[in-house]
Amino acid sequence: MHLDPQDRPPLQPGPLIAALAAHNFRWVLCGSQVLALHGANLAPNDLDVVPDLAPANLARVADCLRDLDAIAAYLDGWGGARGTLDACRAWWPKPANATHLDWLFVTPLGLLDIVIAKADSYASLMEGATQHVTQGILNWACDPRRVFLPWRAGLAPRIWRARASTVTCAGSLA
Repeated sequence: MHLDPQDRPPLQPGPLIAALAAHNFRWVLCGSQVLALHGANLAPNDLDVVPDLAPANLARVADCLRDLDAIAAYLDGWGGARGTLDACRAWWPKPANATHLDWLFVTPLGLLDIVIAKADSYASLMEGATQHVTQGILNWACDPRRVFLPWRAGLAPRIWRARASTVTCAGSLA
């Protein structure tokens, strides 16, 4: 399947998590999908993951993106020279380093956001993370308070803030 940086395939979290698991790299789920797992009233439009930054792990992230036929997503006005439509179309998953892989990607299974610079570290997010099973695949999700509380405090990226006032969560997240 040939993807374009402007495509927005419907998110299929289960198959996307299975694809990540098949590449055996260390990652933790963060973002709105974590809130949805814990009963938030929202529909995530992407899967946000924070990988371990060990070079061998990032090489497996790059292999996963290649095997998914991922392409850098184009968002008008975002990413500077790296975010132009032509640059997104020319993107390739190598070099496998944190700077190059820190981006939102279009995959046939929906948008996949490899979050590095704008997230806490993998090790930090694993503190308090819980295991979940998605379509038979064991995966880790960060503590939902690590996602929800910055939204409510206005510390999340601007694009999230508009959604924050509409998010309701069950239990003790608020």
